[in-house]
Amino acid sequence: MFAALFIPALVGALAGAMASFIGRAILALGVGVVTYTGLSVALDVVKANVVSATNALPTQAFNLLGYLWFDKALTLIFSAVAASLAMRLIGGSLKKMVIK
Repeated sequence: MFAALFIPALVGALAGAMASFIGRAILALGVGVVTYTGLSVALDVVKANVVSATNALPTQAFNLLGYLWFDKALTLIFSAVAASLAMRLIGGSLKKMVIK
């Protein structure tokens, strides 16, 4: 008799908790994707501005930047910023889901 009343109540409570958890996970994922996409576009704009500014340099300065591997340094910096952003977004959403 007790199990007949307890099992449906347990299933109902678990279904409600899972719906809340899944809703929060989808919301956190959606906000993270929008934020990452927006900042990725902003990073691309900054990268394009830096490239256009270096293309406007005189030939000797441009050759010096090539000798110093300026292009590889920029790639390293922009990749590090993108990776840091991704880690912050993933870490932040996981912490929020674990705490609540």
